[in-house]
Amino acid sequence: MLGFHSYAQADPEFYAPLSWLPDPGRRFAPRSVSDGWTSATHDVWTRWTHPDVVTPDQGWKVHVSARLERADLVLDTVARACHAERVAFKHLSAEVFFLFMHHKHGPRPQAGKFCALYPDERSALRLMERLAGELAGEEGPYVLSDRRFRDSRTVYYRYGAFEARGGLRADGGRESLVRDGYGRDVTDSRGVSFTLPPGIGDPFAKPAGRPRNGPPVIHGYEIVQVLQPSNAGGAYEAKDTRTGRTVFIKEARAHNGLYWDRSTAVERLRREHGVLTEVYQAAPDACPQPLDYFQEWEHEFLVTEFVAGTPLHTWAALHSPLIQAGRTSADFDAYYGECERVLAELDQALARLHGAGFRFGDLNPRNVMVTPDGVRLVDFESCTHRDAPLIPMGADGYAPPAGFPLSGPFAWDEYGLSAIALLLVMPMHAVVRRSPGNLRWLRRDVGKHAPVPAALWRRATRFHDERDTARTGSLPAPGELDERPRESLARFADEVRLGLMDMIDAERLDRNFPTVPRGFETNLLCVAYGLAGILHALHVTGSAIPAGLAERLRTRAVDHAGDLPPGLHTGTAGVAWVLADLGLHDEAGDVLAHAARHPILERTTTLGEGRAGVGMAALRMHRGTDQARFLDLAVTAGEAIVRTDDLRPTLGPGNARGLLHGRAGIALFLHRLSAATGNDRYAHAGRRLLHEELDLAIELPDGALSFSDSDQTHRGLPYLFSGSAGVALALSRYAAGPDDFGDARITTALPRVLSDVRKNCCAFPGLYCGLAGLAFALADHAELMDDPRSADAALDVATGLVKYAVGGRRGVRFLGEGSLRFSGELWSGGAGILLALHRVLNRPAGHFLLLD
Repeated sequence: MLGFHSYAQADPEFYAPLSWLPDPGRRFAPRSVSDGWTSATHDVWTRWTHPDVVTPDQGWKVHVSARLERADLVLDTVARACHAERVAFKHLSAEVFFLFMHHKHGPRPQAGKFCALYPDERSALRLMERLAGELAGEEGPYVLSDRRFRDSRTVYYRYGAFEARGGLRADGGRESLVRDGYGRDVTDSRGVSFTLPPGIGDPFAKPAGRPRNGPPVIHGYEIVQVLQPSNAGGAYEAKDTRTGRTVFIKEARAHNGLYWDRSTAVERLRREHGVLTEVYQAAPDACPQPLDYFQEWEHEFLVTEFVAGTPLHTWAALHSPLIQAGRTSADFDAYYGECERVLAELDQALARLHGAGFRFGDLNPRNVMVTPDGVRLVDFESCTHRDAPLIPMGADGYAPPAGFPLSGPFAWDEYGLSAIALLLVMPMHAVVRRSPGNLRWLRRDVGKHAPVPAALWRRATRFHDERDTARTGSLPAPGELDERPRESLARFADEVRLGLMDMIDAERLDRNFPTVPRGFETNLLCVAYGLAGILHALHVTGSAIPAGLAERLRTRAVDHAGDLPPGLHTGTAGVAWVLADLGLHDEAGDVLAHAARHPILERTTTLGEGRAGVGMAALRMHRGTDQARFLDLAVTAGEAIVRTDDLRPTLGPGNARGLLHGRAGIALFLHRLSAATGNDRYAHAGRRLLHEELDLAIELPDGALSFSDSDQTHRGLPYLFSGSAGVALALSRYAAGPDDFGDARITTALPRVLSDVRKNCCAFPGLYCGLAGLAFALADHAELMDDPRSADAALDVATGLVKYAVGGRRGVRFLGEGSLRFSGELWSGGAGILLALHRVLNRPAGHFLLLD
């Protein structure tokens, strides 16, 4: 979660890396710098080096941790030692970066790291001994990825790469590589435990003791399972070995798990224990029973009664008929009745707490458990006496925004209670906070099935005025969507286009590219997250492309093709496709050539990232140029796929399903290859893959078929990138093709898969992972199969997109994945929604790189 939050700090409208913060506040720097030493900033780090210092490319990296209030002293000590030992080093550049790295929800592999030092083999031991001596008595958070140097509380080490030497992943991200003891390149593992590359021994460690067998036991409590790891420590289900009782244990790691008020995990856990003790004495039924508090090693632990039940956010996801296929008005009435029961029990739980004189402070669905005996409150970290200062730690959407007018000692709990009611109706908190008037469209969409009870609606909207239309004036009214859906959506599409064009002002793109965090973590050129996808949407919808953007794509693609992955949706194959659509066939051919010879294709066959996607792009180039070399590329890709006995290792992680990472996308490519070559062998291989995909389907209670994203998850998804909508794209083409392409199993399964797609509410509006993708798939099927019912369903689903739109300077915008900032990319932003609306209204096949 901090990944999204860290990208939501530098700009109030768009995601951007944390290092782009215009003013990160107090900066760290050594007070004394020796002659010749110079610094340079990179990301959130400041690196110091000297012309005479030669840094090896790998070795024993030393990390030094610090408490925030002692960071300046520790940095001065590190700088003096590194200057004297002639060792390059870096440190976090500013206090705000320190807070993010050590935040309670921060990146655990980075936990505890304040300074990183890069000695050679000869000086590593000498440097650590010096620092351990000079920092004796100092304490800092434990560095999870490292091993502590002797008994120092601040000096740690691990073996790894010093200079970035990364292997490119299929999704466009990079993994760091290091040579092992046998000279082989292996992944430089940076997890939450100390690991060594094969063949590398630890020369600094004492001989290890005998490993302990069986589950860990702490202070007489046997850990049964980890419920939630974090920088702050962890949460565990455990068994008291003395009584056999199941208990809940919350851990606090020393000097870590910071919050914005600078409080540490230990400080908050001690406070929580004290509050729980007071609450339990005053009202035993208002909180879990506190059972024990102890320190083990350097960590502290709170033991309480184990509340067995279902977290409210999980309960809502399991029970809400909005996200289930084929639900009736009776199903909705029954669900709303259950919601009112849960809220009434939550009222009672809060009344007991308030009656004892305490406010809960962080009322969100993760802190509410639905149990067979009623609703229980858990996690009292923010609970305070009614007259004590508030601890502002509320979750996004469940705590009032800064400056929100509230009064009374229990106002935050009242706001959180209303937000929970909105969750039960539909989780639209981020949109409603920015544009309360969107509640009118939400009410229309959920009311299609059964009206929301008036009392429940009042609870959900208590702190939001749906008459506030300041940012909805350009949207078609709910009644217009019902009476004239096609005309209303055409007008809506114009507003989406205006909003997208406003976001991609070429003068601002270097600093504010309207994408999601994974765009910055992979690349900003690709179809899914980058410029190519935006230009694709503008081109196929007949929109004017702002001056300079096509040239920007051309030059950057040509200059950096060798640095990008080959994928259709994540790399150069998709960029080549878009360049060809823009008439730049020579450049497209050069970029595709890079994709076709990329080594990633040897281990990845998927449509989104691997061989099938490159084959699709080659077919597109063959169609556009009639050059045999491109058809040869596609055939080479197809042959490699059909000759692979077991595709599972070449799919996405965990035997992935779906269009981008599973068998359905590969089958789609083989279908198009069969049509291009006249060789039915490819289509028959694709049909077998679709059968294997259907073997993995999840049958829903109403008979619909859904798909999880991998073997590791069991929840059905309706989405385009992974789920029913994407599988439907492939099934529809086989069902609509020659009789020997499809078969009875495909044609029988297709309506059941589409049943899971007919929904007008999703967590997100976007194309790949939201409602727009469902509308796209239904419109696609309607055209391929000449199915008026699906065409009507596509139109109906598309009208549901209006409730997510927020007015901007011009047109409307959409919150991207994570719902913290607006985005314009194809994956979850305005470009994908524009493309889906165009598909629904105009029904031209072949968009979304489908090659029809």
